[in-house]
Amino acid sequence: MLTLVTTNPAKYEPFARLLERLRIKLSAPKRELPEMQSLDFLEALTHKARAMAEMFGHPVLVDDAGVVLDAYKPFPGPLTSVVLRSLGQAGLKRLVEGVSDRAAMECHLGWWSQDQLKTWCGRVHGRLDPARQVSNPRMLLSDLFISDVPSPPGVLPHRSQALAELEASAFELHLETAAESLADDFTCSPRPVHQCPFCVELEGTGQSIFSEMIRDRLASRIVYEDEDFVVMPPLGEFIEGGLLLLTRQHILSFAHLRDASFKRLERLLGVIRRELSARWGVSPLIFEHGPAPERSKGRCCVDHAHFNIFPARITVHPHLTTRMSIPLNTISEMSKLRRAEFGYLFVQENDGTMRAYDGQLAPTQLVRRIVTTQLGLPQRWHWQDYPGYDELLATYQALKGQIRL
Repeated sequence: MLTLVTTNPAKYEPFARLLERLRIKLSAPKRELPEMQSLDFLEALTHKARAMAEMFGHPVLVDDAGVVLDAYKPFPGPLTSVVLRSLGQAGLKRLVEGVSDRAAMECHLGWWSQDQLKTWCGRVHGRLDPARQVSNPRMLLSDLFISDVPSPPGVLPHRSQALAELEASAFELHLETAAESLADDFTCSPRPVHQCPFCVELEGTGQSIFSEMIRDRLASRIVYEDEDFVVMPPLGEFIEGGLLLLTRQHILSFAHLRDASFKRLERLLGVIRRELSARWGVSPLIFEHGPAPERSKGRCCVDHAHFNIFPARITVHPHLTTRMSIPLNTISEMSKLRRAEFGYLFVQENDGTMRAYDGQLAPTQLVRRIVTTQLGLPQRWHWQDYPGYDELLATYQALKGQIRL
């Protein structure tokens, strides 16, 4: 969980669902901290974020909000609460009488880490009406400020904008805190694992699910293999051209791939994309569900890194927008997901763009469900319900010996 330190949690009541989804908890300061007397939001936020990080012993989110009067810029800014306590509603009315009542409400969120401040900002323009009736003295400014853009009752648009900006960075902040709190000695077994169906099949150490299902129709489904990777059509082949790309070593997910192997993986994926594009007319969709590294449950012993690759003209992102996500520029950036304590969903779209999503509480085969539904084949999402023997055999025949590095 991320921590947002605030002395007035009521400000965030309208955003309870968003904070829950981003796994952000509210917390009061452990002790009172003298406010910095500054008219510069950035200066005040830096002071507060750094002090709170020291107080809590790790980076936390802090906020600073206030109004900037057009007639007195940048006043009162970070001093808004002090000024309102001193002037009250009557004093504020006198302050703007005879001058412009135009103003901007601002909310700034900050995070101090590695001697650097990260910030997210929301700013809404409008005007002050000091004559309005106040419903809650603690929310005085919110009652007196009239935004140029109407918003639902109880919603503070400047704070809403700041949280929307923060949402785009939340996944990365979780990874940062996890990297600091978790040890670097988490590893998966370098040897085949007897409970893993992929290891059983690749090593020939027992009766595999594949051999039980295909029986005499196909001895091996491997269309490419080298010292690091294996490529083969999957069981549950819901359309022709689908492939699994496995690591030969038993590791939890591709986030745990050795750094030295990412360059070879990128080359292999490029070859596969070109081959599937040439044969099926669409650059394939690539996805993986990377489970969380739950040491105590031994998740590493029952999972084996594998990409699902399908030549399906589908855009997945619109169906995952409610989850935290982070863009990736290269496949090697998956290594940062090793410490995703909530797991991840990796998706490379048809156009090559890559993004990782929060994998917490993701239903089984979530991306397969999305893809098969969008293809009009919802009954094929689970491999046990639709084993796809014919599609598997056709894909094997089409690609055997065609994928070469």
